[in-house]
Amino acid sequence: MPSSPARLSHPANPALHTSTSPRIPPLPPSEWPPALRSLLADSHADGPGRENLFGTLAHHPALAHAWLSLARVLTHEGTLGHRRRELVVLRTAHRLDAAYVYERHRTPAAQAGLTAEEIEATAADPHTHPWAPEELVLLQACELLAANAPVPDGLWDRLARALRPEQLVELLVLTGQTATMCTALNVLRTPSDSHLSDPAPSDSAPSDGAAARQRRHLTIRLDRERCCSAGQCVGAAPEVFEQSERDGRVTLLVPEPDQQHAADVRLAADLCPSGAITLVDTP
Repeated sequence: MPSSPARLSHPANPALHTSTSPRIPPLPPSEWPPALRSLLADSHADGPGRENLFGTLAHHPALAHAWLSLARVLTHEGTLGHRRRELVVLRTAHRLDAAYVYERHRTPAAQAGLTAEEIEATAADPHTHPWAPEELVLLQACELLAANAPVPDGLWDRLARALRPEQLVELLVLTGQTATMCTALNVLRTPSDSHLSDPAPSDSAPSDGAAARQRRHLTIRLDRERCCSAGQCVGAAPEVFEQSERDGRVTLLVPEPDQQHAADVRLAADLCPSGAITLVDTP
């Protein structure tokens, strides 16, 4: 069996540990774009402990939308199953020393059927716990994938006997997506929600910066010839865009939307893969 790769250890260099403050503070929910806030609210069933994660993603709404869309597919439309998914996330987070992700996934792991002993065992040598053979090979694969190490043919053959082809693909994507978030949160020093508390999402008064944006006039220019019928804009701002049943292209319902839809429209423009939406934003 492949041995567990050793964790990377950093030398005692003071420059590596100068501060525990977040390098990019998470945005408070009052400053999240409405469309993103709605998308995040829809994921409440995924458990607590996500507010600072989402507040960090909110700095880049289009990227946040794409990342959360992938996370939603892996969580709600995945083929690995909840228990195996949480095993992968916990083991990957442990190998990358990502306390935020590891602690955040304790609750969904328990909901997926992992016992308290099994959750603790994901942070120990896999051979010290009596895992089922198909779960042991999954944890061994996470060891290598988290370290970006080659997966031997023997281990891959055991994986292929335990998982279907689509599950093998999902395993690689899930591990990579988890590792990406672990790296981002570690580098940014994003604290857990218990260490940096933001007010809950609400319709409270926006900050001065948000108020200034709300006083601007927004005009939309739509190039239907460039539209590739992706429908991302309709999902982000359904009150402003509509997808034609005749040719699949988008139709503009409101050329000059009210400010209550401004953030949704900006997100729609960011998400448009063909660049068919142009915004004219003036005071």
